[in-house]
Amino acid sequence: MSELRPDKPARDTSAVDEIGWTGGVMRVLRRVTRLVEVNVLVLLGALAGGVVLGLWPAVRAAGVLLLDGDPAESPWRPFWREWLAGWRRANVLGAPLTIGGAALLLDLAVLGQLDGPGRAALQLGLILVGAWGAVVLAYWPRVVLRYDRSALDTWRFLLLSPALGPGTAVGAVVVLGVCGLVAYVVPLLGLLAGIAVPLWLTGLMVDERLNRMDEISRPDDVRRPSAG
Repeated sequence: MSELRPDKPARDTSAVDEIGWTGGVMRVLRRVTRLVEVNVLVLLGALAGGVVLGLWPAVRAAGVLLLDGDPAESPWRPFWREWLAGWRRANVLGAPLTIGGAALLLDLAVLGQLDGPGRAALQLGLILVGAWGAVVLAYWPRVVLRYDRSALDTWRFLLLSPALGPGTAVGAVVVLGVCGLVAYVVPLLGLLAGIAVPLWLTGLMVDERLNRMDEISRPDDVRRPSAG
């Protein structure tokens, strides 16, 4: 048995603590840098497709980078690889979002011309539809990426998604609302990471919800561990 040696100085852990502290700071900086990079790539991806045909492939590719990509890897090539790979499907499944967004803008223009009860009723309807649409938008990138279903099946699920996970729906609306408010108050932050931050945060919530749903819907013989 070895003897205790009180004369031996204790190991200095300050260097280790410093490494841990600086390592945490570097991880945060890498995350912030990645958010800014992805935000810029989304804008470039949208412009590359003339906005209408580039936005949804860019959003899909950004979701891959933020939630599935390697933070240490440069995002440039993976982004454009995903942008090209998912271009057709993203545009097909994103078309209803484009049409819905245009319809909401038109309704907002009509709202400005109304007065009285008609204005109040339309305003309430737009708030409800806008909140529901925000949740659908939060689900869209992860659903499009995770499931290879037909456009009809995908959109049937997307339209029902707010009702299938009320907690996730409320969380997504809160995140999108806070991010929108921050971008309005501090436009520079909105310009630097106004797309990537809500896409990342809502993606985390949606992924957790989809994982639970997949676990529930998985057959018992698949979920049950083998006896061996």
